[in-house]
Amino acid sequence: MKNSFAYRLKYYLDLCKLKIMIPVSLTGFTGYFIFNPRITAEILLISLGILLLAISASVLNQLQEVDLDSKMNRTHDRPIPSGKIKRGHAIIFFLINLVTGTLIIYSAGNFKAAITGLITIFWYNIIYTYLKRFSAFAVVPGAVTGALPPLIGWVAAGGGLWDKPIIFIEFLFFTGQIPHFWLLILKYGEEY
Repeated sequence: MKNSFAYRLKYYLDLCKLKIMIPVSLTGFTGYFIFNPRITAEILLISLGILLLAISASVLNQLQEVDLDSKMNRTHDRPIPSGKIKRGHAIIFFLINLVTGTLIIYSAGNFKAAITGLITIFWYNIIYTYLKRFSAFAVVPGAVTGALPPLIGWVAAGGGLWDKPIIFIEFLFFTGQIPHFWLLILKYGEEY
């Protein structure tokens, strides 16, 4: 039965895009660990908070692009365009992840890390998501989004926003995002 708890759980897990979001969370773990190389409850909580913020950004992106997603072969079966999850339920799920992730990062880290997380979501969902409809050069601001989770971890551990080690790490993540996007263009070019 398609309305069973197991199916609904599967649809929400699909909505989360965990295969992408867990590595995002691990980059935040990396930023934290480089500043403070100990496994503590705080590093695990910060990683969880980043995971929840990444999920919230993904859900918001799917809400923003539901009309486009319903037209593309690659995305038409996602939970929102396929009707497996209602928009209203997705909005509530987005808000729960956003608020919970922010509170965890603030509590286990600090205000600066929580704000950096919210800026990352703004950058991804407002700047990048809007620009990618008009230009392939949106990959540049989009790559900034991929570089920010390590910064969230670094700042949560007590590092500064402009410390040289994290700037170097962010640069590596930034440059790695561009070929990733280009590979997607090569594979799904007409849908972009």
